[in-house]
Amino acid sequence: MERGAKALSIMLLLALALGAVIIAVNPMYRQAAIAMWKGEPEKSPIWISNSEYYPDVALEGRPASPSPEEDQEAEVLP
Repeated sequence: MERGAKALSIMLLLALALGAVIIAVNPMYRQAAIAMWKGEPEKSPIWISNSEYYPDVALEGRPASPSPEEDQEAEVLP
């Protein structure tokens, strides 16, 4: 059992290191990490991109993005 725990710990450390490398290398993930660190995840380029595809999904405590139909209706109404 001790051997399994050691193997699991090594896998978790490797996953953490790989994640850190990806965040350091990929600018979109880096900007997303910075936005989350600042407490403004809605400013993340990944969140902005995903909100176009999934308009009904919202962050906890924040409203969902308006759908394109709602955006057009809002522009038409005075």
